[in-house]
Amino acid sequence: MRMYSFISALSLGLVPGMVLAQTAGPVAPADMTPTATAPVQQPDLAPTSEPDSTAVHAPSVQVTAPMSAQISASMSGQLEKFPLRDGDHFHKGDVLAEFRCGQQKATLAHAHAEYIKRRGLLDVQNKMKALGQWSVSDLHSAAADEQAANADLEMASAVVAQCVIQAPFDGRVSNTMVHNYQYLSAGTPMLEILDDTSLELSMIVSSMELRHLQPGTPFKVHILETDATYPATVSRISGKVDPVSKTIKVYGKLTRPAPDLLPGMTGEAQFGQ
Repeated sequence: MRMYSFISALSLGLVPGMVLAQTAGPVAPADMTPTATAPVQQPDLAPTSEPDSTAVHAPSVQVTAPMSAQISASMSGQLEKFPLRDGDHFHKGDVLAEFRCGQQKATLAHAHAEYIKRRGLLDVQNKMKALGQWSVSDLHSAAADEQAANADLEMASAVVAQCVIQAPFDGRVSNTMVHNYQYLSAGTPMLEILDDTSLELSMIVSSMELRHLQPGTPFKVHILETDATYPATVSRISGKVDPVSKTIKVYGKLTRPAPDLLPGMTGEAQFGQ
């Protein structure tokens, strides 16, 4: 039994080696001849279009009024006439506001009478001088009194002139802050006015676009509020470039009147179209 066990164990130990020897065939030598490889084809790329150096980006546009002003009370007093309301049109010279000025007008009348009196006394002294019956001191005193009376008259006239505020230009009321018969202090804001007869277009463009823009350059502007397009031209260019944002202000004007436009409307400028 021992001999049989030894032979069995020996057989079990040799079988794997024999199997390995049978299955492992001779290794063929590697072919050292280099084989030609096919060139790698690059994927087809869509041609990229070069940016048009002459194209100007469409900047945002705001409709503005070339002239606007806030009218404040020129004196302390009660309003006697305040005829305009927000949105009303007016012409140059129309009364925007008028104060009650009974006391100021009385002061003006007194100053005018005093001036006439002093002027008469000066005339008497000049006549006496012509007759050779005059005094240097009396003549100089009369001349000084006449000048003082004239100064008081001018001051009283200036005060009365402040009682009425007239429109400095043709335009429209954009806001009112007071009401008629209200007592105001000097400097109190009363109303805001603007010139809507010749509107202006304001935009901010890249400073690199200056090579394509100059006064007279035509463009179109599309206004959002009216959903309409209007022809315009560049009227002026700001004298300074913002060094941080590399932008500059450009202004334009409409080539024909557009009554439907109002200051504050916004849109987009269209160049080269």
